[in-house]
Amino acid sequence: MSGMESSDGEEYTYQDESGEEVVGGVESQEEEEEYSYSDGEGGGAPVPLPPPSSSMADGCKVIDADELRATMSALIDDISSVLAIHPCAAAALLRHYNWNKESVIDSFCTDPDQAKEKAGIMRFVPDLQTSDKGRLCGICREDVPAEALVALGCGHFFCRGCFTQYLVSKVEEGMGCPLTRCPEYRCPEMVTENFFRVLVPPATLAAYLRYSLKSFVDICSAFRWCPGRGCDFVAMGNSSLRACLCKCGMLFCFRCGEEAHVPASCEDMVTWVEKCKNESETANWILANTRKCPKCATRIEKNQGCNHMTCRQCKFEFCWICMGPWTEHGANTGGYYKCNKYDPSTPTKDEQDGAKAKAELDRYLHYYQRYDNHHKAQEYATKQEEEIERRMMRLQETDGSRWIDVQFLKVANEKLVECRRVLKYTYVFGYYLPEGTARKRLFEHHQENLEKFTEHLSWLSEQSLEEFKKEEKRSEVVNYTRVTETFLKNLLKSVEDGLMDEDGEDMEEGGWEGKAEPGRRAGAAGGGQVGEAAEEGRPTLPSRDGAGGGGRARRSGVARA
Repeated sequence: MSGMESSDGEEYTYQDESGEEVVGGVESQEEEEEYSYSDGEGGGAPVPLPPPSSSMADGCKVIDADELRATMSALIDDISSVLAIHPCAAAALLRHYNWNKESVIDSFCTDPDQAKEKAGIMRFVPDLQTSDKGRLCGICREDVPAEALVALGCGHFFCRGCFTQYLVSKVEEGMGCPLTRCPEYRCPEMVTENFFRVLVPPATLAAYLRYSLKSFVDICSAFRWCPGRGCDFVAMGNSSLRACLCKCGMLFCFRCGEEAHVPASCEDMVTWVEKCKNESETANWILANTRKCPKCATRIEKNQGCNHMTCRQCKFEFCWICMGPWTEHGANTGGYYKCNKYDPSTPTKDEQDGAKAKAELDRYLHYYQRYDNHHKAQEYATKQEEEIERRMMRLQETDGSRWIDVQFLKVANEKLVECRRVLKYTYVFGYYLPEGTARKRLFEHHQENLEKFTEHLSWLSEQSLEEFKKEEKRSEVVNYTRVTETFLKNLLKSVEDGLMDEDGEDMEEGGWEGKAEPGRRAGAAGGGQVGEAAEEGRPTLPSRDGAGGGGRARRSGVARA
């Protein structure tokens, strides 16, 4: 057996279809830790389970509303102290400068009057102004006695009832209430928090404070609301974060606030979502109502009842049911409608000579179908969480296992959800990668490995409870969970590194000329290295029926290249 050491100095082995052992890297926490997976005939000791949380969420701090309010207040107090101004005036300045402390200090120190004017606090006063005489209310246009009139620092007087109703209506309008200005036409003076506290009822004030807090998060680039349904947690970080794991379990992109979509970029996702809005319904209709001509691959819609079809492009006659030549559907071949010749192994003929628009549609359908399939598989795995809990309890009751001994089912399902989500977005990433490049071939190699192991892990996790009573089957699930996690990390690391080869060369410049393919390179991020005897074939999973053996893997005693 030939061996290799992965980038983190850890190894695993499995067998390809020819029976040759394959060695590749897998993450672990202890240097001499042993683990295994097999075809069901061998066994292995239980090993520590990988953590369910994603390493992509590192560097992100999640806080609740109270911590957020304290953070906001601390920033306001800091500016108030440095610039020697009222906290409400400091809040108005920070809001105008997008809660950027440095911008506020720089602008205020350069030209205080201009900074105040821009923020709408040029005539800021901490308390409501009173009138020394009766005046005409600027809202209801009625004569009002002096004791019932109030005004901001700008000196525009209104009766207290009208001013209160004006502020209540602004809060009812929603998110824009923290930017409320004086009711006087074109008056730029800001109605700051201190005036809301004096004029509006408690319920309205509470709503104002909520909107003010939401505005703080929406404007400040260092914060992002968790998009999880009903979740009020907030993430703290910066735009370089690709993903953030909330306390509610939602993994989301800190930059755009959508579901975490690595390896696809936010820009690619915007383009993809827009494209799917315009084309997905068309794509679904095409898939449901048309088929490709078996000869020239032109898409054909069946608009009459007869199954005898004639392609207008190449004039080929075929059967709509089985897509076979119509010449094989005569009386001598079993009858016109005896179509029982389905062969799932027959490959679909690629579009080569079609029009550019048609070829692009077929390419889009290829990526969209797989994107949609993984999306549905992710939803299914997510819905299975409650069923997994029930299976764990039944297994514990019938087998006498401890709760920790059945955790492997939960961890495997969590890994499936994560892998399905990443695989879903690999098809967005792959769609926008240039065709025919070495970088795309390397990416598809990583994608293939992750997809292959994810599918096998999904199959393993759906076995009956009787199977999971066997120690070797539990070990197999545990170890496939770990190996699948390794392929997931390999794919993400490769994309993060710009799809470079192991020498740090850009695959567009260096290519693979004169190099081994990625599946055979020692130390490649993509997974396994094929032994010398299996050099002609890429590594594949052990067969599910046990044929060909499963292979035992251990970190100690493996030959290293």
